[in-house]
Amino acid sequence: MAEEAGVSTATVSRALSGRGPVGEVTRARVLGVAERLRYLPSAAARSLRTDRSMMIGVLVPDLANPVFVPFLRGVQHVAQSHGYVVLVVDAQRSAEIERRALDRLQTQGVDALLLAGPVRDKARVEELRRTGMVVADPDHLHGFRRPLVPELERPGTWAMCDALVDLGHRRLAYVNREDLLGEAGRRRWQAVSLRCQARGLETERLVLGRAKEPGDVAELLAAVLRRPEPVTALVSSAHGLAPPLLRGLHAAGVELPGDCSFVTFGDSEWAEAYRPAISVVTLDLYEVAVTVTTANLRQLGRDPVGGVELPGSARFLLRESVGRRPVVKGSPSRSAKVVSRPRR
Repeated sequence: MAEEAGVSTATVSRALSGRGPVGEVTRARVLGVAERLRYLPSAAARSLRTDRSMMIGVLVPDLANPVFVPFLRGVQHVAQSHGYVVLVVDAQRSAEIERRALDRLQTQGVDALLLAGPVRDKARVEELRRTGMVVADPDHLHGFRRPLVPELERPGTWAMCDALVDLGHRRLAYVNREDLLGEAGRRRWQAVSLRCQARGLETERLVLGRAKEPGDVAELLAAVLRRPEPVTALVSSAHGLAPPLLRGLHAAGVELPGDCSFVTFGDSEWAEAYRPAISVVTLDLYEVAVTVTTANLRQLGRDPVGGVELPGSARFLLRESVGRRPVVKGSPSRSAKVVSRPRR
């Protein structure tokens, strides 16, 4: 293969591993020859030479959440280009399953661990760090002083709050499934509440807790939608929470955006295809994953992190689920038709 590409075997090794000085033109020529010859380097041999398994583990909080699909694709793109295999484990929003998944990754001997979202057992993750495993996530990225995702999300979050104010909304409810999980969740709520406060938009946090069935969610939502001065905009704290909230709103007879506006963090094809199309604060998680994985591999190779290109900031996409604040003639509040208790 080296002869075919017109370079030395050492240059081929550096080009395929992604480590060491190789010009971009030379690297492209080597990769082109490798693809044409369908060259597959021996992972076992490379592991013996480098004392690495050439595997990266990715812990996903919930694979049912479609926002993680582009993140995983970004990880896969970078990892494969550097000769690594990606092992994905699903925590299924369970502390016990998460612990077993982390144990399994340690047993597999992965060189590095990427956290696609917040973890429930931080102590277990710290144990893995102490074993020498390279652990990275967007909020604690090696070489970056500030948490990456909250910094990138802030412009989109502010744009969402500003849009609701411009549309006349006065009260907003930020809905999450349980107590705010992790630093990222707390910072997201803080960004929403502080921006809204600065713009004169009242906010409150609504915790679903044990409410799971549409009727239970509907009853909880109706409690804030039927006040004399009701909430007229709901913000879902996470994309995976949007479907149960939408089912609850439907069960309560709430129409979007006529009775209430609705926004969620994270975007997906279903959010755009839903009717009315769901307004979102969206961040390019593919590019986030490329940044995180690149920085992770550089740390693994003891290379400087400088030069890693940062993704663009989040955007607010105003779609059909957001409209002007509902106003009933003679009253500053909305129609009372959603005050009825949902049938079980």
